[in-house]
Amino acid sequence: MTVKILLERKFKEELSLGDITIINALRITAMQWKGYVSGETLVDMDDHKRIVVISVWTSKSSWDAWHGSGERQRIEADLNRSLKQPPMVRSFMLGADYLAEVFDEVVHESETS
Repeated sequence: MTVKILLERKFKEELSLGDITIINALRITAMQWKGYVSGETLVDMDDHKRIVVISVWTSKSSWDAWHGSGERQRIEADLNRSLKQPPMVRSFMLGADYLAEVFDEVVHESETS
């Protein structure tokens, strides 16, 4: 099941060249990671200190492996110094995948009743 990860970062100051370089390094490294599909970085038009990264992964376990990897943590450690607070990370599935899971549960419950 494909998952989309929404990662929001709030910076102390507007993005510096160093911050952008680290964000790019994270993306380049993630692209080589098993399960990575795509990603994009968005900058809030009203608050340039806030960015959102949306990445697509083949599975939640692929994302979890990347998110917990030492390689990612080493790269991100430099970026964290520029953040106002820890990043907010949320994971989403497609509505159709959710409905399929719910349908499967309902069918399974009716078969065991």
